[in-house]
Amino acid sequence: MGFIDRPQMVGWRKALFQVHLWAGVIVAIYMVVISLSGSILVYQRDLQDDAPRLGQDRNATPSNFNPIVDVAQQAHPGEPLGNIDLRTLDRRVIPVGLIANGHDRIVYVDSVSLQIVGEEILQVGHPVLQFLEDLHNELAAGRGGGIANGIGGFLLTLMAMTGIILWWPGQKNWKRALKVKWNARWARLNWDLHSAFGFWTLLLVAMWGITGAYFIFPQPFQRGIAVFSSMAHMQEKPSHWRTSQGVQDPDAFISKARQLYPDSQLAYLFMNTHQDGGVVKVFLSRNPAQSLTILEDVISFDPATLEILSDISTSKLTAGEKLSLAVYSIHFGDFGGQPIKFLWFVVGLIPALLTITGLVMWWNRVLKKKWRSITAPPLPTSEAALAPENPVPGYPEP
Repeated sequence: MGFIDRPQMVGWRKALFQVHLWAGVIVAIYMVVISLSGSILVYQRDLQDDAPRLGQDRNATPSNFNPIVDVAQQAHPGEPLGNIDLRTLDRRVIPVGLIANGHDRIVYVDSVSLQIVGEEILQVGHPVLQFLEDLHNELAAGRGGGIANGIGGFLLTLMAMTGIILWWPGQKNWKRALKVKWNARWARLNWDLHSAFGFWTLLLVAMWGITGAYFIFPQPFQRGIAVFSSMAHMQEKPSHWRTSQGVQDPDAFISKARQLYPDSQLAYLFMNTHQDGGVVKVFLSRNPAQSLTILEDVISFDPATLEILSDISTSKLTAGEKLSLAVYSIHFGDFGGQPIKFLWFVVGLIPALLTITGLVMWWNRVLKKKWRSITAPPLPTSEAALAPENPVPGYPEP
């Protein structure tokens, strides 16, 4: 009669339960915040897509981008180019990202008429989404918040791993533990929600925890992946570029990248040229509207000399390198269209549900009894002498 038949009687399981309980208490607020913000951010690009739809020549991708960037920068002198984002099916209107006093200005330029057809500053046009992004990535607390977020990702994974062990109810009851009895009393319903939903979403919750930690601490993960699969193609030469050297025109980078991959189209141009050691990255893809990172070829350049610092082609990558590149898409469900996005949105709310139901159980079985013992009026001396000792209640399962 061991763990398989009577898991509640096993000593080490009781110790594991305390790890699960107190890890959950420590990260309770964190899990609710990350869960809610993450679910909303699944649709971030959709919600921020304010590009005008001109209704014709939607696939008229321009052959030169310099004139388009010039139009945007002439309207806003002194604002350097940050990016060109063409991860869309509508490729006539070009979103040009400019850096405007620390904010992100998006200027929408019609590539046919070379007219500005709209613009916005993301932090002004979408303040809630920008705050949620900061909250989800760095807990709205800068670098320190990012480190705390990475630690929280590890704890979320720990919660998932210990939770699946604690879920096991024994051979006789495991089928019952897979379902929610919706007409049960609320305490039993709360338990079923925590147990069944925790089981069915185990892999996704663990994935979100570990990929979230990966974003904050990528080097240890990549070293671990390298043990099993080469990461040689992911190596990038250090950039010795200085801001005093100047930057080549956008078309110079795009043209050189397309010479390497003539069958691909521009998906994204990223200009990291606001600090020494910056690089320019060109993302190419045969299907730019598909955001899955492993479908892209990424070339990094020295901003002044056009020296290729890295050439990451999906046709050359090992399994480990593809996994490393795909982490973002897997985390946000940005790889299977609207059905996957909707699934990630719904299931992304489950960690918040598990946190709330877990705290409710803790209150019902432990804290409420302690609260009553603290707030109850004292017994008369004669009755107190006859009252039995009342040990601290445990946390039995129903």
